[in-house]
Amino acid sequence: MNCQELMTAVEKKIPVINIILNNNFLGMVRQWQTLFYDKRHSETDLSVQPDFVKLAEAFGGIGYRVNTKEEFDAALKDAVEKNVVAFIEVIVHRMENVMPMVPSGGSLFNMMLLEKKETK
Repeated sequence: MNCQELMTAVEKKIPVINIILNNNFLGMVRQWQTLFYDKRHSETDLSVQPDFVKLAEAFGGIGYRVNTKEEFDAALKDAVEKNVVAFIEVIVHRMENVMPMVPSGGSLFNMMLLEKKETK
């Protein structure tokens, strides 16, 4: 939510690896709005974002942008080996949902396990 911690991590040589699951939305909020509020998306679109690779580099760390599991595995291995502050930005489809989830006011017994399929 803010990036000043990168300065401290770089300064103190704390090799934190930050993984950003980026779907250009506030993903969980968008998911709730899609599933429970008839797709009335409000204030969740984050299409305008910084370049996270350049942001990591601007603070003295390293950055990666990946699209596949293989790219992620390689980036994570490289970041661990380099032992420095790193961002790994994982590009995720904009409408990907996270399951399981518990509906508002529900209990674990009401958990939604499978993704809802949209009908056309």
